[in-house]
Amino acid sequence: MWRVTGKRFVTILGSVMLVATACGGGAAAPSPSASVAASPTAETMTQPTKPIEFVISTAPGGGSDIYARAMAGIIEKNKLSPQPVQPVNKEGGSGAVAFTYVYEKKADMHYIMITLNSFFTTIITQKLPYKATDFTPIANMALDPFFLWVNDDSPWKNAGDFVTAAKAGSISVAGTGSKQEDEALFRRIEDTMKTKAFTYIPQTSGATVAAALAGHQGGVNATVNNPSEGLPFYQGTNKKLRPLCAFTPESPKTGVYTGLATCASQGIPIDDYYIMRAIVAAPGLTPAQQAFWVDVFKKVYDSAEWKKFMDDNALNPDFRTGIDFRQFLTRYQQVHQDIATKFNWVQ
Repeated sequence: MWRVTGKRFVTILGSVMLVATACGGGAAAPSPSASVAASPTAETMTQPTKPIEFVISTAPGGGSDIYARAMAGIIEKNKLSPQPVQPVNKEGGSGAVAFTYVYEKKADMHYIMITLNSFFTTIITQKLPYKATDFTPIANMALDPFFLWVNDDSPWKNAGDFVTAAKAGSISVAGTGSKQEDEALFRRIEDTMKTKAFTYIPQTSGATVAAALAGHQGGVNATVNNPSEGLPFYQGTNKKLRPLCAFTPESPKTGVYTGLATCASQGIPIDDYYIMRAIVAAPGLTPAQQAFWVDVFKKVYDSAEWKKFMDDNALNPDFRTGIDFRQFLTRYQQVHQDIATKFNWVQ
């Protein structure tokens, strides 16, 4: 079970209007009970009252870090939040550190998190005491494709060359974390193309994955980095990496990767596995608090800055919220349960 599809639509979750009424004439001083009622509690608060932590489960320079900081910049520039949204990296445990940190902030709307597929794989393989669906879902912002990358000096010119070499002997490859989405894709290539087993070398982030390939560190010969993570080593005078193909149904139509061949067209029939770039919040937010964040990220998604960012990084536009996003999370949770079971990853 690999394909994840669904009609895109936006569900507005609703809003809460507070109506104040006054009794008697004149501008009377508020009673002590009225003052207490005017002070929002965790349950009655409908927007943030202090700076927000935008938690990132990976190290600086990876895809999640790049995207979260881009979103935070759009929120600040367009004044979409009454309080600053501050990106905070809490890497460790293949995401477990960040997930647990936000999970423990139950009912506090001041903690939101950008998520990717490790949100499922880590929780499943480490048997953490919660599920991805326990968090408050906000929105999916895009689907991030995988590219097959090699060093610019590699003799491989296309995916066919890569597969031929992988059938002849084990190839050293790098990816973000162990038993995560990068390794899942490499193991799927092994399974589909009947290659030798890849020697998988886990790294701390997409940035270190790209750097390992660029420098041939540990003999790394290939990665499946996302477009944004390989971009610093692909553009300009610092070109050290080269994408062979994209694991997508169609070639990119915009940005610097326009016209890049699909992996399917070069013999690897995989085009249905993406990284979600989604936002969740701490568990237990009220509908009004959830609606506040949905509204913020819908405005981010609709902004000219985010549209350009998606074009520049070959992202597949995919906004989901409400029931559609809940169903998406449930489906993707099952997809990654199937992956963990197939490759015997559950501890």
